Amino acid sequence: MYAQITVHDKSMGMKDYHLYNKNGLAFYVFRKSQGEWQLAFGVLADDIKEACIDALILRFDTDVPALFYHHGKRQVVEVRAKKYSLWHIYLNNAYVGSMQYYTFTKQFNYHLEDNGLLTDDHVQKYIALIQRGELKWIKDDMR
Repeated sequence: MYAQITVHDKSMGMKDYHLYNKNGLAFYVFRKSQGEWQLAFGVLADDIKEACIDALILRFDTDVPALFYHHGKRQVVEVRAKKYSLWHIYLNNAYVGSMQYYTFTKQFNYHLEDNGLLTDDHVQKYIALIQRGELKWIKDDMR
């Protein structure tokens, strides 16, 4: 499904995403505030609302390489670039691990907390995304 969308920055970490109908009228407004998404205007069935939020997360949250559901709850994986070729991995805004690239060995090392939902295969996928330039890499630490 395709929909016309405009993004309105409301400052203080809040953005509104207006979805328009074919007549160009704002039909639904989704809001992201402090990392949480909600339907702020309009009425949708819960499954359609959640599908729209999933699509918005995957389209507009550039640090989110994946989302999945576990026991009916949305799990959002976020990989945040830090200085010195370091990334922190978050699951629903909770720290679950880190990855680091070592310039001398030209290899990635990583650590995962014992949360059980993310595996070594997940981290390997995120490393591949970094190597392809699909996730941010702060390269300001030329040592």
